Amino acid sequence: MEPQSPPPPASPFNPVPRPVAPQGGGGCSKPLVVGCIVVILVGAIAVLGGLYYVGTHAVALLQWSLRQMETNLLAQLPKDVTPQEKADLQQAFADVRTAIQDGKVPPERLQPLQFKIIEITRKGSSVTRQDVVEFTHSLQEVVGKPAGAPTPSPTPIGTPVPSPTV
Repeated sequence: MEPQSPPPPASPFNPVPRPVAPQGGGGCSKPLVVGCIVVILVGAIAVLGGLYYVGTHAVALLQWSLRQMETNLLAQLPKDVTPQEKADLQQAFADVRTAIQDGKVPPERLQPLQFKIIEITRKGSSVTRQDVVEFTHSLQEVVGKPAGAPTPSPTPIGTPVPSPTV
């Protein structure tokens, strides 16, 4: 057993001697260390469980994210998008979800689509009609449909339409 040093002398301004710090035993208490280890283990198990879930349900999560993207994009469509363009966009989203569900779309073909999604999402409410048309074509290309020429703008009312000659 180590001999304890005598307490420090009393201060002239404070006549009570200072208490001596206990020898050894510094650091965290045992229950605190056990509690921290338990919290770390529970967190690690939660992360591993989340990774397992994402790995086994990737298709469902991707379809859910595409539905969310479709809902958000349809909510902020510009006023000049025609009903046909809106229907084409909805059909293109449905085709991509079906192709993903059936396993017909390899992950490499989704990467350009992800960049387009990020680009359109960043634009927010300033999405243009041309953005919608291009995005629809990108969706169609992912599933292997030929992207046709961009949909022409509707003819303004009162403009004469040339009649076909026979």
